[in-house]
Amino acid sequence: MEYGVNMGKWNSVFAVPTCAVDEHMKLAGAAQLKVLLYMLRHAGEEVTIDKLAFAIGQKPSDTQDALDYWINCGMLGRTDSETKEQPEPQKAEAMQTSEAAPVPEAAVNNALGKAPELKAPVTREKIRYPFDECMRYVADDEHLKNMLTAVEASMGKQLTHTEVSCFVTLVKWHGLPCTVVPMLVQYCKSIGKSSMSYIEATGIGWAAEEVDNFEKAEKKISALTARRRAWNTVRSALEIPERKATDSELKFCDLWINNQHIEVDLIRHAYDKCINKNGKISFGYMNGIIKRYFEQGVTDLTSALKLDEQNRAAMEARRQAKGESSAGRGDRQSGRYGETYSTEDIEVILNEEWAKEIAASSGDYNYDD
Repeated sequence: MEYGVNMGKWNSVFAVPTCAVDEHMKLAGAAQLKVLLYMLRHAGEEVTIDKLAFAIGQKPSDTQDALDYWINCGMLGRTDSETKEQPEPQKAEAMQTSEAAPVPEAAVNNALGKAPELKAPVTREKIRYPFDECMRYVADDEHLKNMLTAVEASMGKQLTHTEVSCFVTLVKWHGLPCTVVPMLVQYCKSIGKSSMSYIEATGIGWAAEEVDNFEKAEKKISALTARRRAWNTVRSALEIPERKATDSELKFCDLWINNQHIEVDLIRHAYDKCINKNGKISFGYMNGIIKRYFEQGVTDLTSALKLDEQNRAAMEARRQAKGESSAGRGDRQSGRYGETYSTEDIEVILNEEWAKEIAASSGDYNYDD
């Protein structure tokens, strides 16, 4: 009879580098870890991207992204003939000295394999650090690590290399603080604009506006939210089909609702007048009507109608002072003009006609139409 240790499944094992746990456990996601384990298990074998993707149950594009993570970290490498050549000495040297290179020269020099004297491009919007450069920044900066973790939690997914590069570039090149970036992502997600291109463009805009701390970010988000809420209030009141507002529409709605505190019924009457006059909606024309009232301290329809009545009475008093009757105006309309109106008289007449239009439409206005 022979005896031995029952190793069971332990008879077949493979080694995992300790740095995979010590340095990459927090940064690497599920896809990256699956790729590493599979490649370690099949060390020495030729593995295609399609075979690897099928084995770990991921899309080939996501699998390639996860594989590139370990390649950039130096733990895995390509075996095809095109990549067997060693990097040029100057490029390898540039990659090894990244910790001493300033921003943004480090990103440009490492990407191009050129000497540090190269100047950074003038157009900031086109800057995006290479992923390996970003990972060196992340490894040395706990704030960046926490930021990426918070962003992943907010987006509900593992960040791709491109996304990591975008977020790190927003911080390192554009100057957006680490504490602001998760707030930016959460805001964009809350308005249904979670694409990386929108987040990046919005982040660049915030950086240009010097939204450089938590308090300013809160104020910015509050202002943007209030503007969108004002648009939705006006859109609903005017029964405009749900759509994206133009910049001018957002500004007008923000002005009326949040700044001037115009009541919705007066906005609706301005809308009706606009349609009756032009046959189509024009926020600029509506703003002219609303501005005219607001400059006289009127923000609601009831006060507007009282003001129009006062204007009618004032015009009638001026006519009587000139010895004119209401019929006299009919003579003017038929071409038999008497005394010429002054600019002030014309303004009064316009107020009268305008008030008649509002009065005619206010009697049977149905808010439920």
